[in-house]
Amino acid sequence: MDQLSAVCRAIDVSALSNAVSGFNQTWALIQTLHLAAMSVLVASITTFDLRLLGLAMKRVSVSRLADRLLPATWSAFAVMMATGGLMFVGQAPKYCVNWIFLTKVVLIVLAGLNMAIFHFTVYRSVSKWDETATTPLSAKLVGTFSVLLWASVVVAGRWIGFIA
Repeated sequence: MDQLSAVCRAIDVSALSNAVSGFNQTWALIQTLHLAAMSVLVASITTFDLRLLGLAMKRVSVSRLADRLLPATWSAFAVMMATGGLMFVGQAPKYCVNWIFLTKVVLIVLAGLNMAIFHFTVYRSVSKWDETATTPLSAKLVGTFSVLLWASVVVAGRWIGFIA
């Protein structure tokens, strides 16, 4: 824990940290971009998950929807990682000890694992159920976990500023 504290203190006194946290306009811009990207990310992932659950877009093939949504999803995720990284750098000592922030990081990793499991297992057989309105139970389970995990990420992200 002492090493983590030392790293957080070193980040806190860096030039980048001072640049990020030194101006309210910079901080506001970074947060705005982070929230805008989050909106795109959550909307695209939820749209896909609702298709997996058979609750929306039943006439659109799963693979076609994935092809349409993945560029927006990955772009939004990249923006969120960049802006989230800048927010971390701007207040590293605060985030290093914030259990909600650490929970958010774990939830993002779990959401990534859920996605990897889907793409490396369930999605490999998509040609068998791509055009059907009803998806296999395994796809529904992945979609359910995804919705729950990303909703939890959003809630945790919102709570970070209120938990010291």
